[in-house]
Amino acid sequence: MIPTPSADGTNVSVVTLGTGDRELAVPILREGFEGIYRWHAKRTLRTVSVVRAALVGGELAGVSLLERLGPEVGYVYYLAVGARHRRTGIGGLLLDDALERFRSEGVVVVYGAVEEENRSSRRLFESRRFRLVDRNETSYRLGGLGAQGLRTRMWIVHGEVLYGLRLIGSDPR
Repeated sequence: MIPTPSADGTNVSVVTLGTGDRELAVPILREGFEGIYRWHAKRTLRTVSVVRAALVGGELAGVSLLERLGPEVGYVYYLAVGARHRRTGIGGLLLDDALERFRSEGVVVVYGAVEEENRSSRRLFESRRFRLVDRNETSYRLGGLGAQGLRTRMWIVHGEVLYGLRLIGSDPR
């Protein structure tokens, strides 16, 4: 684990939280989400395949919850940064880490759902070339980014928008 500087120059290490250490992420999820999102994030923390944590000086500053929905499909379930560490680039480091991880595993397309009103999260995904995925769009297997058959596994709810990024092959749009 090589520390990476965040946008503000602070050294950040990104590590995988093992099953026994995942409860350490609960305070970050509490700060990052409200209502049904908080409940679901805490529930997902127990069952998701991979939890990555950003550490600043040994302090947990942010987490990403990642899942493979199939051999070719990655999903950023949740990405949260503690209030003290927001706007320092940690969210971007966690998203970059997720993309690199998925890319190295041969994932073709990555999705992430974001609350429609959460401009900061939307800008973050858009800054990494994610784009909005329309419900009627062609499937990712046919060259688009459509997520037919996967949306129920992503647990996308009213008020969220779906973003997608093709990692392998070209995005026709």
